[in-house]
Amino acid sequence: MTVNTPTEDEGGGLRGRLADIPRERLVDEVVSRWDDMIRLEGEVANLRRRVREAELVSQSGGIDGTLIGELEERLRVAGSKVRQLEGVVQNEKARRESAEADSSRLAELQEENARLLRNEEELLLLVLDMEAQIDRLASDS
Repeated sequence: MTVNTPTEDEGGGLRGRLADIPRERLVDEVVSRWDDMIRLEGEVANLRRRVREAELVSQSGGIDGTLIGELEERLRVAGSKVRQLEGVVQNEKARRESAEADSSRLAELQEENARLLRNEEELLLLVLDMEAQIDRLASDS
């Protein structure tokens, strides 16, 4: 249910219509609208800044030296951030490759451990069998 202008058959007004909405859903709707409003205010502020920059450019009859310097500085900072993020990506990629290699090695070690345990069990059974045969031979003599 969205809140729009009331229709003629809804005589209770806004309070009545809102009372019909479950409280949790109403809270979710309010939070959602609040987030939308904050996002839109940010977009408006960004657009106002861009309009102001355009006005300054048009008033000066073109791009002046300070604006060029500011834009070059922004470009340099953006390039620095890009390089930093590329480094982070490379580090994460190396970390994941290392973790993958470690997990592969772990799987190999677990398989080797299982094989050794089976071998130990077989040898233990062989020793027990040999002890039984020794006891049987000793009792026969």
